[in-house]
Amino acid sequence: MDRSMDCPKEDDENLTHIMDAGWTDVLKKLFKCKTVNKYIHQSSVKDGYCDCKDPYDHHCEDEDENIALARMKLLFQHVCDNLTHLIPINNDKQNETDETECEQWPCNSIYTHCDGIWDCPKGEDETGCYSFTTLNCSLNQHLCVLPDTNQFTCIPLEKINDNNIDCLGATDEPTLCRKYDYTYNYRSFLCKNSSSQRCINLAHLCNGKFDCEYGDDEQFCMKSYIYGLSSSYGKVSYSEVEQFFYKELVTKRKSFIKHFSLDGLTEFSTDNQTTSIRPSGIIRRPQQYELMMNRKNPCSRGIQLRVWLNEQNNSTTNTCLCPPSYYGDHCQNQNQRVSLTMAFRVMSDSRSTLFTVIISLIDDSEQRIIHSYEQLSYLSVRDCKTKFNVYLVYSNRPKSQTRNYSIHVDIYEKISLNYRASFLYPIEFPFLPVHRLAFIVTIPSSNDFIESCSNSKCIHGKCVMYSNSRDHSTYCQCNAGWSGQYCTIPYNCNCSSDSKCIGLSSHNRSICICPMNRFGYRCLLTDPICQRNNHSMCLNGGTCISADEYALPHKKIYCICPIGYIGERCEIAEKKILILFEKNIIISQVIFIHFLLIIKEMNPRRSTILKTVPIQQDSLTIYWSLPFHLIFIEFKNKNYYLAAIERTYKQSATYSTMVKSSDHCPNINQLFNKTFVQMHIIRRIKYYHLPCQQHSLNLSCFYDDFYLCFCYNLEKQRLTNCFEFNHNMTFDCFGESVCENGGQWFQDSPTCPQRSSCICQPCFYGIRCQFSSNRFGFSLDGILGYYIQPNIDIVHQSTMVKVSLALTIVFIIIGYINGILSFIAFNNKTICEVGCGLYLLTSSITTLLTTTMFGLKFWILLLAQMKIITNRLFLHIQCLSIDFLLRVFLNMDQWLNACIAVERTVVIINAIGFKKKRSKKIAKIVIIILSIFIISTCIYDPFYRRLMDDAIDDDSRIWCITSYSPNLQTFNTFIHAFHFCAPFAINLISTLILILKTSRQQAKIRNNTKYLSIFIEQIQVHKHILVAPFVIVILGIPR
Repeated sequence: MDRSMDCPKEDDENLTHIMDAGWTDVLKKLFKCKTVNKYIHQSSVKDGYCDCKDPYDHHCEDEDENIALARMKLLFQHVCDNLTHLIPINNDKQNETDETECEQWPCNSIYTHCDGIWDCPKGEDETGCYSFTTLNCSLNQHLCVLPDTNQFTCIPLEKINDNNIDCLGATDEPTLCRKYDYTYNYRSFLCKNSSSQRCINLAHLCNGKFDCEYGDDEQFCMKSYIYGLSSSYGKVSYSEVEQFFYKELVTKRKSFIKHFSLDGLTEFSTDNQTTSIRPSGIIRRPQQYELMMNRKNPCSRGIQLRVWLNEQNNSTTNTCLCPPSYYGDHCQNQNQRVSLTMAFRVMSDSRSTLFTVIISLIDDSEQRIIHSYEQLSYLSVRDCKTKFNVYLVYSNRPKSQTRNYSIHVDIYEKISLNYRASFLYPIEFPFLPVHRLAFIVTIPSSNDFIESCSNSKCIHGKCVMYSNSRDHSTYCQCNAGWSGQYCTIPYNCNCSSDSKCIGLSSHNRSICICPMNRFGYRCLLTDPICQRNNHSMCLNGGTCISADEYALPHKKIYCICPIGYIGERCEIAEKKILILFEKNIIISQVIFIHFLLIIKEMNPRRSTILKTVPIQQDSLTIYWSLPFHLIFIEFKNKNYYLAAIERTYKQSATYSTMVKSSDHCPNINQLFNKTFVQMHIIRRIKYYHLPCQQHSLNLSCFYDDFYLCFCYNLEKQRLTNCFEFNHNMTFDCFGESVCENGGQWFQDSPTCPQRSSCICQPCFYGIRCQFSSNRFGFSLDGILGYYIQPNIDIVHQSTMVKVSLALTIVFIIIGYINGILSFIAFNNKTICEVGCGLYLLTSSITTLLTTTMFGLKFWILLLAQMKIITNRLFLHIQCLSIDFLLRVFLNMDQWLNACIAVERTVVIINAIGFKKKRSKKIAKIVIIILSIFIISTCIYDPFYRRLMDDAIDDDSRIWCITSYSPNLQTFNTFIHAFHFCAPFAINLISTLILILKTSRQQAKIRNNTKYLSIFIEQIQVHKHILVAPFVIVILGIPR
């Protein structure tokens, strides 16, 4: 299908044969002409020749992708504009296009107003479009030049096309001098009193010749032009009347492609979104390179240098400086090499983390020789669209054919020099002299566990698993001063003391990772560029980083700006957008904010962010750095509100808007009947102006499955403007997610996201969906954690935090008083002679321990979220221990209460046969068994607890969370329910048995009293015992 007959019978150009052969994969690689239903080769697209030629259409699908898109997609701005864009669609046995059934479509809209072509019969869409004259005509009047005085006047629309000439040149009667065409403006100047109705064009106006019988074509001219008004406009200064006739009569063609726009919009030019290339390890050509190449150069692929050998006799020699891909005296030989192109992606917690990337070419020998390497820096906010080109060469020529080679990539954090990950890419087909490879490396999150391994052969190092390995490949990460496959070869590391030594190159030079503001092979050189006169180059708390010395960029520094600031030096405050909501608007916890930027000759650019709104808050503050013209708010279940329309974007510090109930965007189901909604979109869209016309006062916008529409005013009429809107757009973050518990990760851009958030499943919440409100999933962290503001003292914390602190202090005081007094009361030999006394004594101890653990839990949570406690080891230990111990002590107390109830019932049953020593002995055994049982049923909990860094966007916290598998979650629920319900059941059953036994004993003594009366009496007597289990359950439900 490449227009070249490669087969004898031309089968390769016959689509039928290709289909019959079942080569459907071939068709996927071809370009399909949808208008004429044929396939062409990709090389034929945009080659200057129309291969998709349609005899009924002068547009070419394979040469203009915008036109091809317009032929296949229904765009609102193309509907009923007197140009047929769409290929006819068969709907109910009728061919429908964007120009059929247009009776309800207004001819005057923002897409036809003042475009120079009369779309309305009397030109209503062209009134008020003359800015060069001081005469302002009303919206129902046209500008006119009087035939006698050559002065401007205004004539009403009623005099347009009424067959009476009122204006010079019959501009009020355009049908007399042109074929009625809504696509082109073919208007001409009609000579007055002409028997033959002579019409002349712009070339005959003001050309110094009387082309009209009475010279009316020259009577208004200030001077003569050789080619009339047709070719001099813009080159000389025209009078107002001359400008009028030029604008009225110049031939105009209606644009086939229109893009969404706003009336009176200040349009933005696009920034350069093309992928940049940062060459690393490649010597850049000087500006004089092209001149040198024009001369006779003995260095065929390199640069000729003159080297001075001796200063005394001024002896010199010429040599060639070769690029990495060539060698030889004249750079005439190609190097065996690996040409590598790499791009990187990071998770949301690492967008502002500066990484050092070491790319090495290694072999599989015992020495694990690093033949060559490149070291570069990567910062996602700066380099997310950058492709890094690297040349890696072999240390010997020719390379050994008996060895296998691989690309080894190490990634370290630049500031902390902490190791993040390693990747291995084997080089296949080692017999080839040159390899060209391309990889996309996804740098794991800082929370991801670095998988280690137990390879005993790693003598002076540790075994580490590659992050991209599917077969669990490992390598030995050697300590400083050791190299080789198993870290058995010593070498002298000569890196600076504050750097990190990670290996030895084939030239016996240490490979060093330099800290910030240090550079050089040994990291001994200081880079002062970020500090000038002891002042940082970055403003407002921005972090300055020096540019990668290997890439040699034009910008020597880069500033990582904090939230709220943008610019090269963080000198510009981000636009603060304050969105207020009316009180009658029900605000969901999760809100999508859609920003739309209208760009000239382009489709609207959409950016979407997700924000979480605290409960009982009726406002939202957003810091936004990009320009915008429209803001839509989306609540759950596709509940839209039009929040703002900025026709002219202003870079002000603060923008405030109030979202009212009248800004709600209903679905078309609420505006039209069911029959209309079920119509095909190509028919339905022709009536989309009606909602804004009929509900002009209380309707701002509406939507359907394809479009989001809003109302606007144009010359005393209320009309509709719509743009395509994907209601189900999701960015899956490259298939990676940092959200817990099945949450969906959402980011604002598919390529270079700046903000991201998690959409949680039902019953889960938190920025990463790390907390659960399901069954027994509530925790103190989830309830109180987000109310605690980081880096703010306790005095200025929220009321919720202060009240919680006060209640916690009260609970701790009461708990300690209760525990201490109970311990004093029950720590008595007489009381402890029976099992019940031991249970009460143990319960008082568990009460003290529970109170202590609860106090520690609250204070550590408070201080950690206030960023007062930051020691990770301490936080990790408390995460594993405190929640586990608190759970054990609470369960132990529940079971001890049940044991007390059982002991009390046994005393009643046995009466005088009750044995104290035996009871005491059993109690000791039960306490030990309960302790072992409770600990063993909860011991799994610490193994599934971990710290989680919550660093999405502008909120950075550390949480202690649990990560249970579905099966373990079910088991955990069962254990919680068992330790909660079983003691209650035992306590209740023991109490009922006690009451029944006591009632029977009383019934034997009191023969004259009915048993039911005695039973009710005993319930009254023991009601405190009967109520106690229910009180314990009620108090335990919040926990």
